[in-house]
Amino acid sequence: MAARVTKMALEIRLIQAAEYPRASEVVLSTFQHLAAQYQSAAGVKAFAEVATTDAIVARDADGAQTWVAVIQDTIIGVLQVKVQHIALLFVLPEMQSRGVGRALLKAADTQLRVETVNASANSVSAYMRYGFMPCGAEQTSPDGIRYVPMQRM
Repeated sequence: MAARVTKMALEIRLIQAAEYPRASEVVLSTFQHLAAQYQSAAGVKAFAEVATTDAIVARDADGAQTWVAVIQDTIIGVLQVKVQHIALLFVLPEMQSRGVGRALLKAADTQLRVETVNASANSVSAYMRYGFMPCGAEQTSPDGIRYVPMQRM
């Protein structure tokens, strides 16, 4: 199936202003589907605030960069990087394991080398496939989000 996505017109590019609401929807729906179960109620609430349209726009205005993966004019993945750190990397569940996340990272690496991420427990193995390794034990942020710090080797 991976070849099908590659043969379809997968486009990776910087986000356009009108796309922020859809990018937020992709992030939030994917989080709810795959990662929320690994978080406390406080962590779910805190992440929801981090993933709003306004929060994504604000980070970009403050120096972050957001890339989107698009197939047939539909956003299927989002990567936001700030100072070589992944703030967000989400690919719709039905499009995962098809090279979309890797393509987003490759695009970001053309601008800067992505070095670190605070990965949710369910995404550690995916980040390891991208060349990241845990560099500390699981932690919980002050606002309740559980994560594993990882660094790219």
